[in-house]
Amino acid sequence: MIPPATEDILGVFAGKKYKPVAVKARAVLADVPKKFRIVRNIVGDPLKDIPILSPNPPPFQPTSQYTAEHKAIMDANHPEGFLWPAERTLLHHLVSMQAEGFAWQDSERGHFREDFFPPVDIPVIPHKPWVEHNIPIPPGLYDEVCRIIQTKIDAGVYEPSNSSYRLRWFTVVKKDGKSLRI
Repeated sequence: MIPPATEDILGVFAGKKYKPVAVKARAVLADVPKKFRIVRNIVGDPLKDIPILSPNPPPFQPTSQYTAEHKAIMDANHPEGFLWPAERTLLHHLVSMQAEGFAWQDSERGHFREDFFPPVDIPVIPHKPWVEHNIPIPPGLYDEVCRIIQTKIDAGVYEPSNSSYRLRWFTVVKKDGKSLRI
């Protein structure tokens, strides 16, 4: 026998479908037109100029891109006992040699070369575009949300768009309890 309070809770969770079957989006089986096929044309060997990693790395020397602060971040992410001391030294040597491949701030982000990884076009069938109205941003979070969005625009993560589509978005608090994620 289920207690009455539990029946009320079960009624809330089981009483309504998430999405009616009539509204469900269904994939359409079709061949992909030739213009939508992804062709990677990698000319030459992209790894030919990669530096050879020494099995006996030198002690850590801060550089302009891999500083002592960045080393401390790496050490914090790999606590004592996770790596042997020789592995930790090799890790720091590798990161200092390949420092241009790491982004320590959003402004340092990059993207893959378009001649190696061309932009992806996704074919669609004729349909009516959807527009979902956004959840209002609380006034106390407005400035912080605007700052996050501007940072992502400056880093090239977000781009201007004239799309007919608009999806709902929202923010959540990260694990640290104070910063936001969109």
